[in-house]
Amino acid sequence: MKKNVFMKISTILGALALLIVSTASWTFVHQDETPAELLK
Repeated sequence: MKKNVFMKISTILGALALLIVSTASWTFVHQDETPAELLK
C-alpha cells in the first residue's frame, strides 16, 4: 500500500518537473544569434 502511494507521488512530481522545465525553456530552443551577454 505504501509503495503504491509513493509510486503515484513520484510519478506526479516527475511529470510536474518535466512540465515546468519544458515550458520554461521552449522559447530558448533555437536562437539565430548569440546573446550579447555571452559575447563579453
